[in-house]
Amino acid sequence: MIEVYQADYQNADHCLAICELLDLYARDNMGQRKPLRQEVHEKLVEDLMRRPWIRVYFAANKQEMIGIAVCIEGFSTFNSAPLGNIHDVYVKPGFRRQGVAHKLFAFIESQAREMGFCKLTLEVLEGNLPAQETYRKIGFVPYTI
Repeated sequence: MIEVYQADYQNADHCLAICELLDLYARDNMGQRKPLRQEVHEKLVEDLMRRPWIRVYFAANKQEMIGIAVCIEGFSTFNSAPLGNIHDVYVKPGFRRQGVAHKLFAFIESQAREMGFCKLTLEVLEGNLPAQETYRKIGFVPYTI
């Protein structure tokens, strides 16, 4: 059973999981292929706390946090409404292709609807074909101007 919920910066386990999962993402082939710098580890949660327009969401099973998504609230001038950008998405390798990203995105979408967001956007590396395939299945489409 996979649960999805928003991170609580007052919860020490959540703070550790944010740093752990984002470090794993940074080390990944679709990240920067190297760990987060120590100074990033030391200030990441504090920096997130100072920016209420950034929300962090977890996917977890009963044993551990297995996925993370970082969402940044923006604003659409064409719609005069808030929008969400799903900035970072990471699922631990042993849990990929099991619907974890789908559950994260469904939760994020429900939160966005509650907050009156006019749309959700995301960025994905051009070479990350597995993620692109997943995002298309969820309903995202490429966008260009």
